[in-house]
Amino acid sequence: MSVFVDLFAYLCLLRIVSSSSLTAPPQSAVVVAFEDVYDLSLLANTLSDQLIDATLIIPASKKEDLYETLIDVEVLTVDVQIEESAYPETKAVQACEALLKDGQIAKKIQEIRPTFVIFPALRHDGCLIPWTKSIESIPVIWTRNRDEEVYVFEYTGAALPVQNAGFWSRLRTIFTRRSIFSAGRDDYATYALRIVGKYLPDTDVNLDNLYGDVRLILWGADTVLRSDFAPLTQLIVEVGCHHCRGAQPLEGSVHELLLEFRQGTIVVLLDDNYEPLIRELVQKLPQNREGQAIIWKNAKFQSTDRVLQNYFVRTAIDRQDLIGYSRTRVVLSHCGDTELLEAGFHGRPVLCFPRNTHESKNSARATQLGFARSTEDLRAISGEEISNTVNQLHEMPEYRENARRVSLAIRDRINPAVDRLIYWLGYMAKTKDGNMELFSPMNPVRTPSEDLQFFLGLFVGGILGIFATVGCMVARYIFISRRTQRSKGRYTR
Repeated sequence: MSVFVDLFAYLCLLRIVSSSSLTAPPQSAVVVAFEDVYDLSLLANTLSDQLIDATLIIPASKKEDLYETLIDVEVLTVDVQIEESAYPETKAVQACEALLKDGQIAKKIQEIRPTFVIFPALRHDGCLIPWTKSIESIPVIWTRNRDEEVYVFEYTGAALPVQNAGFWSRLRTIFTRRSIFSAGRDDYATYALRIVGKYLPDTDVNLDNLYGDVRLILWGADTVLRSDFAPLTQLIVEVGCHHCRGAQPLEGSVHELLLEFRQGTIVVLLDDNYEPLIRELVQKLPQNREGQAIIWKNAKFQSTDRVLQNYFVRTAIDRQDLIGYSRTRVVLSHCGDTELLEAGFHGRPVLCFPRNTHESKNSARATQLGFARSTEDLRAISGEEISNTVNQLHEMPEYRENARRVSLAIRDRINPAVDRLIYWLGYMAKTKDGNMELFSPMNPVRTPSEDLQFFLGLFVGGILGIFATVGCMVARYIFISRRTQRSKGRYTR
């Protein structure tokens, strides 16, 4: 009798749970990466680690850029014929069309029926937001850098820009942000929507309502790096260090090689065109077991030089395992968001080699925090100068102490980035058809500062108008009086 009672109670409980609006359904995610394949494959791997079925879509030519240790992530490739010299917008438009007309991917997506489609904003949104709507998934935007933050927050009104510089600097920043938004929309989204109209004519998406279905924005940075916006909704989720974790032991042979060098290891994460500079740096360091080992994680070339005893190139090692290796002393990096956050998480001093404005601002911020130096501050980029800077980062304890403080600031938080990521994805899945109005920002938003600036501008404009009017009246009076005097012949001889 008790068995039937237990069975009846179990069935009642199952019915209650299945009828609850807060029950999380099975989740799956498709991550689309026309570019920045490594960083987005890290995201796909994080989702897989958290028991979300993850599928990654990339161009076939970018397979070598994947994260080395993807686990349980299905990778789908799009065959895109793109010239390397083409503009990024052109490459993205071609990738968009290749994705939309790929029958195999369309069939696979129908089988998966993903809960989410996650993708960056710039050079992705005009194609993938309508595509996501056509497969009835939830679009999730990922911001990779400052330009994408400007673009997304301008389009959605989900955050206000924070400016603390002088008046003219703020004015210049406003015009810069408007140009970033206009360029991103006009140079890509307009053309992408035309292609979408060709393959998905029933989506009814245009430039005005493009972000109408977007509710969740994943901010791929961290407040340690920057905080240029004030969020107006909880659905802007900071997930910059979602993949940060403790370092795993290095492969036995690599560990044995590095262990023999008494002064530790220098990790190089630069592009392969920096090889001549790094070889010059290696030659400036002691060429024996009393010095430092230099290990370069690079997928484009292999070192065949047997003369340099402390120089190693390895391609298949996880980047975080190298950065977090107990004997790593200094990291040489371009200081993009992901690499810099990893170095900060593991508490490693960094020498930055910025390639663009975003990385220059990151290196300036890391220098301000006291755990990095930048090649922009050096007198010359040479092996001698780099060697001196590396020795300073290695030998001066304040750099290690500041790096440790940054590590604690990232690690010691109530809710880590990965927990925020998984929670809000789950919340979106549970409340897909409702409750979003409780989190949507008040749009458009106006601040007291803007009202003050309006009235101040009105007052100043009125004063200038009065002065201009009085000046015109005086000038007119003088002109008429002189003409009258001439007509009476007063100035004739």
